[in-house]
Amino acid sequence: MKLGSASSFRGVALGAWAALFAFGCSNPPAQPDAATDASGSDIANESSVVDASDGGSDVADATLDAPSDAGRPPWLEPWSPGPRARPPAGFLWGSATAGYQIEGQLSNTDWSIWEQMGRVTNNDRADDGPQSYTRWMEDVRALRETGQNSYRFGVEWARLFPTRASWEQCRNATGDNAAKIATCRAAASAEGKQYYHQLIDALRSSTPRIVPMVTVHHWVMPDYIADPRMDFRSQGWMNARMRTDMALYAGVVAAEYGDKVDWYVTINEPLVLVLAGYLDGRFPPGRQLEIDGAINVIGNLVYAHAGMYDAIKANDRTVAEMTGGPITPAQASYVSIAHHIRRIYPANAASAADMRAATRADWLNHGLFFDAIVRGNFDANGDGTIGAGEPSNDPALRGRADYLGINYYGMTAIRSIPAIPVVGGLPVPEEQDRGLPKTDFGWDILPRGFEDILVRFGNEYRLPILVTENGIADSADANRPRFLYEHIAAMLSARQRGANILGYYHWSTIDNFEWVGGYCPHFGLYSVDFNNPMRPRTGRPSAMIYRDIIRSGEVTDAQLAMVAPYRNPTRFCPGTVTLAPDAGR
Repeated sequence: MKLGSASSFRGVALGAWAALFAFGCSNPPAQPDAATDASGSDIANESSVVDASDGGSDVADATLDAPSDAGRPPWLEPWSPGPRARPPAGFLWGSATAGYQIEGQLSNTDWSIWEQMGRVTNNDRADDGPQSYTRWMEDVRALRETGQNSYRFGVEWARLFPTRASWEQCRNATGDNAAKIATCRAAASAEGKQYYHQLIDALRSSTPRIVPMVTVHHWVMPDYIADPRMDFRSQGWMNARMRTDMALYAGVVAAEYGDKVDWYVTINEPLVLVLAGYLDGRFPPGRQLEIDGAINVIGNLVYAHAGMYDAIKANDRTVAEMTGGPITPAQASYVSIAHHIRRIYPANAASAADMRAATRADWLNHGLFFDAIVRGNFDANGDGTIGAGEPSNDPALRGRADYLGINYYGMTAIRSIPAIPVVGGLPVPEEQDRGLPKTDFGWDILPRGFEDILVRFGNEYRLPILVTENGIADSADANRPRFLYEHIAAMLSARQRGANILGYYHWSTIDNFEWVGGYCPHFGLYSVDFNNPMRPRTGRPSAMIYRDIIRSGEVTDAQLAMVAPYRNPTRFCPGTVTLAPDAGR
């Protein structure tokens, strides 16, 4: 993604790039034969800012390592996990969900409107999902059965403040911070607040104790904040008021639940939100090639996160987990984002042009946001440099991450196309056979890329890491066992190589509503029978494998040797709904 002036050619090129990078393919992939090994190459540390000049010049201090054998794609180089460090005491073994994807009864949101506009595969509806709003105890049971000691879930804005009047009462509160937050908590829905209190209490009283991790914003907004039927320029993340609104909401969440919660994600995958909502149009507000809008939204997201971080720190001063956590001494709150990170390769490792394009893409999608909230350096126009007037070592941004939240699902290969400004390339379509096994989403499976990413970002930013998401769409549960063994082995190998990894959250606990993919992709350790009104959850064989890994704290060479090889997926779940440009606008 390059964010710059919205010329027609630039918009078309970058919109295509965004669509491919963020979500993979829209056509069924050509499936390779079963493969047992996934591989990649080590990645050199990058500078925090890349040279993104349009002239095809070298990218200073930001190259990705090429393999020694340039005739073979780097992702196919032999790999197996090296020595593996056992997790430390208090390591957070968990799984993750998002409120809108599992709860139901959230018809007062932009995503509910999006469904009504026909923007989801098979016209699926979130209300037809796991219905965790009334069946949340079944989710807690699944966590307990598998021995998980942490659970990442969302607290939905639209549930705590279901009406415009309730939010306006909060927003217009006067007085000091304590007085404003007290007014907001009084204005919030008693039923909504109680739902999350019940869930958190059940987690904390479980045996073993299940540490809650709260996601404040996982893409969904109340319909009075964002309505995709209305002019997008005044809606949601386009509005600079989101910076203060999100900070206020985060403060309310921290004040309401802070005596029971220490771990927070402010925003889930902020760059995916930009790509899907403003460049390829698959998410609300459904804008295609809205380059200037995307620039504006990134700025609002960066500053909103900083405000949310400060608000959580100001309103949660209670250490909920006094002993046994992965960080000592314990703190009242640990706050960061959950950032979607892919292992990016040049399509041809022998091509300097492909290497430059891959490095630029990597910076724009990975480094830009982390650099802003860790170092205070915000490349606001995405050109790869901190120019005049752009924040550098900004105290309003710097140090707003207590850990690095990393979501990892696979790889992207970038091919140079010099005519495309700044990035200078496009992703190779996911449906291409790269000799790697595939998920039901058509994504390549690459555990070596996971190890690379963890080592690289651990070295680059010198912060603890939480794997806030890692999982596979696999309806048959044929590939998830090997996926778990390999990826957790890769993570433990990264720990041995110095990455300070404090937790691992598998995506997801249960099958759920997967945004525009509806109910086709099955990511859950537990299946959900959506045809049964009781929505029973049933542990898949992989859930028991995860339980055993948690109990032992290791993945052995014998387990890797014995687990079945990857198979071709039994279904394909497209990540798009085919629509005419600006359909429904």
